[in-house]
Amino acid sequence: MKIKIIILILLLIYINIYTQLEDTSTINDVEYNINLIKFYIEKNEYDNALEYIDKTLEEAALKDSLYYFKGVIFQQKEDWLKASEFFTRSILYTSDEQIILDRLVEFELVIFQVSPLSAFDIVSSAVTKAQTSQKQTGFLNILAKLYENNQLYGEANDVYKTILTEAEDTEKCDLQIKIATNRIFQKNYRAALNILDPLITLNDSLHLEKLLFLNYIANISIKNHEDAKSSLIRLYLDFPNNANRDEILAGLADIFEFQEQYLASWFMLNELFKISNEAQKFKILADIERIKKKICEINTIEDQFKHFEPVFNLEKHRLLQDDAR
Repeated sequence: MKIKIIILILLLIYINIYTQLEDTSTINDVEYNINLIKFYIEKNEYDNALEYIDKTLEEAALKDSLYYFKGVIFQQKEDWLKASEFFTRSILYTSDEQIILDRLVEFELVIFQVSPLSAFDIVSSAVTKAQTSQKQTGFLNILAKLYENNQLYGEANDVYKTILTEAEDTEKCDLQIKIATNRIFQKNYRAALNILDPLITLNDSLHLEKLLFLNYIANISIKNHEDAKSSLIRLYLDFPNNANRDEILAGLADIFEFQEQYLASWFMLNELFKISNEAQKFKILADIERIKKKICEINTIEDQFKHFEPVFNLEKHRLLQDDAR
């Protein structure tokens, strides 16, 4: 009886050791295959890499890296449809947040190379399959960009509104700016202003510069010159390094001329002249001469200075605020 028990114990130990060895062998095989796949990809031997990927997929527990490798291969082959499909799978199969962010960037690069209808289908399907908010939001943002790229601004805004319902407070302003921008592209300027005006009153330094410029575009498009001018003056005084400095100066020159504030218009044109290239300067000089003639035609040059008062007062107010801080 004792001998039988000893034999049984030895048999169990042998089975346990054999199973562990088999598991280790399988793990080692997978690791070896992955290293071999990487080697083949680096050598541009894509067919060999794909062969080992397909073999390894049958055994590997973590499939996201293998799908990612497939995506990379098809990206190199410029098969954008297959690349986007495998990048999608690699994102859906992983749980690492940083890897998800990195692969969403790569996925976005290839999906824009796919035909619009196929791209919409792939991303919409990914949104449905995504099981975490990070993945779903990532795919939704890409879907909105695809709509915008195809001038489907209403559809893009529907997506942004979906994201907005789950967004953190710190993300909401960016989403609202995107919605307002799309409203402007749709020429629905008053709807854009309904979004922009409350955001501007918050005076958020992070977004104010962009908000003021969008506000100017919306107001000038509906010929609301006074509010457009107000936004431009704030941009002119508070954001001298704005990327659209030339458009700000040109916009102010046009509005001042429309309001028959010719001296102010002349001043802005001279400021614009200083930062323009040689080709632009030729036209600006013609505009300066035209405004100078209008100034000479009237006899109230001194009165023109009163139109600078709002600008000076606003600048004085800003300096007082700076001193108070």
